[in-house]
Amino acid sequence: MKLDAHGLEFDLPAGWEGRITKREGIEPDGATTTPVLHAATFPLPEDRGDYGSKAVEAMGRDDVFVALLEFGEEAVNSALFAPGRLPRTLDPEGFRNDGMQRWIPGQAAYQKFFTQDDRAFVLYIVIGNYANRIELARKAEALVATIQVQPPDPRAKW
Repeated sequence: MKLDAHGLEFDLPAGWEGRITKREGIEPDGATTTPVLHAATFPLPEDRGDYGSKAVEAMGRDDVFVALLEFGEEAVNSALFAPGRLPRTLDPEGFRNDGMQRWIPGQAAYQKFFTQDDRAFVLYIVIGNYANRIELARKAEALVATIQVQPPDPRAKW
């Protein structure tokens, strides 16, 4: 199944669940909200944080959680969000068990900041078992390889 919204699209492999959402309204600082893509090999709770809080706690050892979060125009081509592309291959050694938003025993995370097509993103992936990072990185890679980012449309409100 293909999911397509807010200038992002991806193919959802069998056994995965996914969503592309956008928080509605205006942030307190006046910025508009930006898209968030979530996909997982386990049921995604409706109430979850951008980086998977309330989701990764429910992961099993063979599960994967993928988040692609867009940031505002001020982040485009900044030092943290250097020009680049969404990685299509994931180095299993890039998964770190000290790279989690909140440490959960056994889990590991991968994080990559980049600007692609004048849009700033972070790709954040959590795997359920660091010891099995090679197989789980390949599982994540299969989904990430299908993600497409459209350049911003000045007429569109993602």
